[in-house]
Amino acid sequence: MSKKMAIGLLAGLLLVTSACSSSNNKEDGASPEVKNEEISFVDVSPSPERTKYFNEVIAAFEQANPTIKVKMETVPWDQAFNKLAMQGASKTMPDVVNMYPAWLNTFVPAGYLEPLTANYDAWSNKDKLTSFVSGITMEEQQRNVYNDIYYMPDALMSAALFVRKDWFEEANLQLPTTWDELFSAAETLTDSSKNRYGWAYRGARAGFDQIFAYITSVTGGETYEADGTSVLHRPEALEAFVRFTDLFKKGYAPKDSINWGYQEMVQGFTSGISGILNQTTEVIATAKASMTDDSWTVIPYPKGDDGKRYIGASATWGYSVSADSKHKEASWKFIEFLSTPENNLKYSNTLTMIPIFKSATEDTTTKEGPMQGFIDTLDDPDSYLVADLGNFTELGEFRESIMDAEVQKYLLNKQSAEETLKKLGDFLTAAQQKYMKENPDVPLPHVIKPQMK
Repeated sequence: MSKKMAIGLLAGLLLVTSACSSSNNKEDGASPEVKNEEISFVDVSPSPERTKYFNEVIAAFEQANPTIKVKMETVPWDQAFNKLAMQGASKTMPDVVNMYPAWLNTFVPAGYLEPLTANYDAWSNKDKLTSFVSGITMEEQQRNVYNDIYYMPDALMSAALFVRKDWFEEANLQLPTTWDELFSAAETLTDSSKNRYGWAYRGARAGFDQIFAYITSVTGGETYEADGTSVLHRPEALEAFVRFTDLFKKGYAPKDSINWGYQEMVQGFTSGISGILNQTTEVIATAKASMTDDSWTVIPYPKGDDGKRYIGASATWGYSVSADSKHKEASWKFIEFLSTPENNLKYSNTLTMIPIFKSATEDTTTKEGPMQGFIDTLDDPDSYLVADLGNFTELGEFRESIMDAEVQKYLLNKQSAEETLKKLGDFLTAAQQKYMKENPDVPLPHVIKPQMK
């Protein structure tokens, strides 16, 4: 190659390099390269209403954040815990997860979730939350136990009684206000010849939760003694266990209700098989869609012998970020968008749940009708939030594979009531006392006076 040609080639290369450099120079006004992200989101309690809402809110989020795409998947509720636990162990959990509060005992110690504390503390809407959410959901149930915040609540739910108002009128019965009146009404309303039963019994998954709700009404809302011994070892707990399960064993509930879970017990109520249903706010939409307005209503949870109403109330689910997510900033942006007062109100009204913001108390959709009964229950001076079952990692095992299996043995006459409660009480006592030794600074679960405002 001649010297003249070499100089020409070199000059050409310098021109190309200069042009490329100029085109990538941010100071020349050119836009930097846009980085697109896709985050995965899983809903663990899918329904047509939930899926429709999430599809709409995801579309709105993507329009507001054009560099972030959200891929949603759903997992049936009965499979969700096991699947997410397996994904957490294999580091394949979706970026944003619907987190059930009781699962924190398993997922936080295992390191599956990313702390959201800094995001929450800097969140512009933090001061707009109801005192129940800010004081109990965020502080009592998260920061005081785990030293961090691990989920943003989607909404609140609490228990109340759905009753067939028309049945009570036919039987000339007053709506029950105490547990004694409730048990009496369940017996009176039962007429097996008409395929009518007083109580919608939950014998399958999470059935023990409903039994325990009555047990805590006789233990003053407490779940453990000061030394960590389960209250299931108290004689009055055994009496309460037998009395409640007699709703099934004495025929005040259908025989096949031993296999009823959430869907079946709700269907039993709305189809006219059962007259009283202990359930949460989301059933309102189902009842409205399938029953006449004058045939049913919602009444507060019954009071115990001490005149107090011990209730369970918590976030329905929450939004958590996987510790292994590669898109944590984008994931928080999505959670923040889901958690605006406007989106939270739309979500809560769509699914008939209690919103997390103070401003929702002024919304007529929230205040009117059966939902107001749930809010009034939380605000009632005689209502107290029962102590929870603890924060030990074994709680997931207890809830998912032990408690209902042991109760089923009793319902099927395969073991005594004494043996059933001993097994359950021994498990809880061992787990709680072990946890107390390892975590001496974490307070014992205790009764709390809830407030909504």
